[in-house]
Amino acid sequence: MKAFHVVVEQAEDGWLAAHALEDDSVHTQGKTLNEITANIREVAELLHGDGDVQVELVIPGDVAIA
Repeated sequence: MKAFHVVVEQAEDGWLAAHALEDDSVHTQGKTLNEITANIREVAELLHGDGDVQVELVIPGDVAIA
């Protein structure tokens, strides 16, 4: 299993952007945390060929999650 700590940031347009601390090539965007999690998992699986990916979101205090 490969684990990724994913930092979530909020853009001015309301979208969420996310990138993995362990690998700069693992990044995505989405409208919700569920979408971010699914997208990051998909990117990590495609890049690393591992179907067993663990995602831990890191959400700074200034990110407003609705």
